[in-house]
Amino acid sequence: MGKKALVLAGGGTRGAYQNGAIRALRELGKDNWDIVTGTSIGALNGTLVVQGDYEELNDLWMNLTSDQIISGNFPEDLSIETLVNERSLLPSLFKNYVKDGGADISPLIERTGRMFHPEAFFASETDFACVTVSVASRKPVFVTKEMMRQHGVDWLVASASAFPALPIHKFEEGEFIDGGFYDNLPIDLALRMGAEEVVAIDLNIHPQHPVFLDRPQIKYIFPQIEPAPFLDFGRETLRKYDIAGYNDTMKKFGRYDGVKYTFMRQYEVPEWFGQYYLELLKLETRIRNATNINERLRSDSVITDKLKTRMHKAVLSEKDIYYGMIDSLLDMIGADVYHVYSRLEAERMILAEFSGTVDPDFKYIPALDPKEVIEYTKTLDQKGIVEKILHHLFYPAHEIVSDNIVLTVYPFEDAAARFLMFMMKGLVNK
Repeated sequence: MGKKALVLAGGGTRGAYQNGAIRALRELGKDNWDIVTGTSIGALNGTLVVQGDYEELNDLWMNLTSDQIISGNFPEDLSIETLVNERSLLPSLFKNYVKDGGADISPLIERTGRMFHPEAFFASETDFACVTVSVASRKPVFVTKEMMRQHGVDWLVASASAFPALPIHKFEEGEFIDGGFYDNLPIDLALRMGAEEVVAIDLNIHPQHPVFLDRPQIKYIFPQIEPAPFLDFGRETLRKYDIAGYNDTMKKFGRYDGVKYTFMRQYEVPEWFGQYYLELLKLETRIRNATNINERLRSDSVITDKLKTRMHKAVLSEKDIYYGMIDSLLDMIGADVYHVYSRLEAERMILAEFSGTVDPDFKYIPALDPKEVIEYTKTLDQKGIVEKILHHLFYPAHEIVSDNIVLTVYPFEDAAARFLMFMMKGLVNK
């Protein structure tokens, strides 16, 4: 059987997401790794995984405070995206900060020393490697398990030295900065070490290596929630990352369903969805035909393409389309993204938010001059647009703008409104 690898990205306190993900992997029995690779906080989390110190890993993220990592002040709003993607701007952005030598990370060094247990680490059969970058050569250094026999703590701190927020780490082997400057999610490294199956846990809402999405040998897990600053130590922030990591991993392995939102596992879509799916196929054609008004929409499948982007998938099943629409509607109503919903619970919550639109007295449009109607629609949020379209579906005479304009300007909102209509009728007929 081929070697299995766990790959852990860097991302500061977002590392709590990996704690939740690893807890889910252990519950699923997917924790028999032959190789662990990581960068920055991923290297620190990975070290605990190699050692089998799962209680210590959980304790780290359930009780982490800023004074355990950094002494004094630091730029709380620094983002890992800026660090990795716009690093050429950083010297000017943090000129004054760097002039003072960066943060005092003696607490991080001390904490790493307490987490790194050489006896357990080297007794483990799991191989390990992490990434740092040499200041002198400006090239990556791939730190092997054997290299960790000397200066193990220093190599881990070097991998996590997110310059310029954190200082350059200097020790006997040279000067080093965060491995994220080369590869913040070292999947390639795991493959070079012989991995044939990979579970990669990214910490960026936009996958750092999209080329590895939808590969049969790779389970690529990444957060769907908007990220907090990468040095946000808020207790609630860490708790939410932990829950998100757990839920997203359960979805990736089929224990749960959903995209951004999480649903208890269902093996069939609702009975009414088949009718909606046929309606969607016809709607895609109508949207294409309507786009002679606005040439920006030239795809033959505008709605499906939008759902593919949302779900990071190249091909969608009927079930994917169902959960993609549910996900989008829950987003519109601002539902709790950390809750695990039953399908019926989510449907009823959504319908409760839109139920007023089926009332014949629903105020579908204010008294306006026809020329002002388009400007009025621009003041509505996405939920407001869907409400107006849904009302029109039930009361065709209550038209705000022509169908061609709706299909050209608001195609996804039209598809969502039709989804709601079929859902309402389906639940009423149950």
